[in-house]
Amino acid sequence: MTLFEMITEFVGIEAPSLMEIIFVSCAVLGGILFFIMMLLMMVGDVLGGVTDAIGLDIDAGGGGAFEILSIQGLSVAVMMFGLTGMFGLSATGSDVVAVLAGGVGAAAGMYGMGKMMYGINQLQADGTVNYNDAIGQRGQVYSRIKPNETGEIQVPVDGTLKTLLARAQDKSLLIPSGEFIRVVDVIGSTMIVVPLEDGSSEE
Repeated sequence: MTLFEMITEFVGIEAPSLMEIIFVSCAVLGGILFFIMMLLMMVGDVLGGVTDAIGLDIDAGGGGAFEILSIQGLSVAVMMFGLTGMFGLSATGSDVVAVLAGGVGAAAGMYGMGKMMYGINQLQADGTVNYNDAIGQRGQVYSRIKPNETGEIQVPVDGTLKTLLARAQDKSLLIPSGEFIRVVDVIGSTMIVVPLEDGSSEE
């Protein structure tokens, strides 16, 4: 018995039609992609720290929040198209209604994923934090800062060690994880930093 036959038997489809095959395939493929992307996102910081420690520079091809959101949004859309399409087909028996239901499910899935990713990005945001208090503070790079990209630093703000977004003042500079830095400016909630030896003369 093939994997596809096992899945169709599990959802109660004995002799799948072409539309049922399409919906089941979308649901399975989208679910697998979504699981993989969520797993990669969760271990991303750990992987970045390990590659920094052994001197490797692994880049997934741009890797910013927009790319991650796009891939995750697409995987959720494919998964929801399959799931809602199967539900619509079993409930009405109409291919047209099933495709329309799948389209609505895909759009809703992408919207929900966008909201979820926005919420995750805002979990560490605190409107009461005065980021200007970080200027002049010394800290340490938590997630490496690549040239002309944003990383993360840990720096004391209002007496509490916080993990904040940061960019290098010199946009061509790579600051690896574990490097000590000094905050020299703040733009919004992003810290502008220099390696500690470069900023030590500013005291």
